[in-house]
Amino acid sequence: MSNGRPYRRRHHYPVADILGPLDGAEIPGGCDTCDAYQTVHPVKAGIWQIVVHHDDWCPTLIAHQARTEP
Repeated sequence: MSNGRPYRRRHHYPVADILGPLDGAEIPGGCDTCDAYQTVHPVKAGIWQIVVHHDDWCPTLIAHQARTEP
């Protein structure tokens, strides 16, 4: 709901401050159909990559691979 004033952030957190402590950590979750975990890694300055690591038998992963393979 707008009050007519421009939106302003209360705090500014650089991405590195938020994601930096998670670099390389295995974070549980990321998939509803398997026991997946996620990892976070910096790619270059200001760019971070979050990767979901699925179980080999995961039906979600198998369906995704079937859609993306030529």
